[in-house]
Amino acid sequence: MTMPTKQLPLIATPANDKAKLASTSTPLTHRLVFGALSGMGAATFCHPLDVIRVQMQTDGVAYKNTFDAATKIYHRAGIVEGLYAGVSAAYLRQWMYGSFRIGIYAYLLEQTQLQNVANGKNKNDISFGQKLAMGCCSGGIGSFIGTPSELALVRMSGDNKLPPTERRNYSNVIDCITRIGKEEGITKLWRGAKPTVLRATLLSSAQLGVTSEIKGHLAKSGWFGPNGAYFYGFPMMFCSTF
Repeated sequence: MTMPTKQLPLIATPANDKAKLASTSTPLTHRLVFGALSGMGAATFCHPLDVIRVQMQTDGVAYKNTFDAATKIYHRAGIVEGLYAGVSAAYLRQWMYGSFRIGIYAYLLEQTQLQNVANGKNKNDISFGQKLAMGCCSGGIGSFIGTPSELALVRMSGDNKLPPTERRNYSNVIDCITRIGKEEGITKLWRGAKPTVLRATLLSSAQLGVTSEIKGHLAKSGWFGPNGAYFYGFPMMFCSTF
C-alpha cells in the first residue's frame, strides 16, 4: 500500500515573482489609451474652468472674479460655444499629452519593479529620486508632443472673447491646428514649447513622483487594509492625491 505523498508548498523565488509580475503587466500602448481616456473624463468636467482661466488671463473683457467670468461667458456664448468652447482641443490634449505623461510613468515604474524582482529585491524598492526622474521624463515627452493641442486649446477657449471681426471661428481642433500650420507655419504649432515642457517636467515630477511615494507609505500604514486594497484601493488613491 502506497502512502499518499504530501505536496510541498511552492517556494517563492525571484524568478517566480518576476514571472507572476510580468504575466499581469500592462503593455505601454494600453497604458497610453487608459491615460487618455481617464484624462478625457476629467476634461469633460473641468474644461469650463480652463475656459474661464484662459479668458481671465487674456486681454479683452474684464472680469471681477471666477463667478463673474462664468456668468458673462455663459450669457455671451452659451454652454457649447462658451463654457465648452475648444473642448475638442482639450480631448486631443489628453491623447497627445495626458496619455504619454501617465502611460510612460506607469510603464517606467512597472519596468523598475520587474528589474527589482529580477535582482532579488523588493519590487517596491524604488527611491523617491527615481520616481521624480520618471515623472520628469514622462512629463517632458508628453508636453512636447502635446504642445500643438495646448496651443489649440488656448486659441479656441479665448476666441469668443475677441471682437467679432477678429475672431478666428475655428470649427474644431483639427481645423484650428490645420489653419495654424497653413497660415502661420508648422513650427508655430510648437510656439512656447520650451516653457511648456519645463513646466510639465517639474509639474509631472512633483505630481506623479510625490503621489506615488505617498501611496507607498499609505499602503504600508495598514489604514486602508492589506497593501491599501480596501475598497479596491480608491480611498488610498484619493488621499494620496492631496
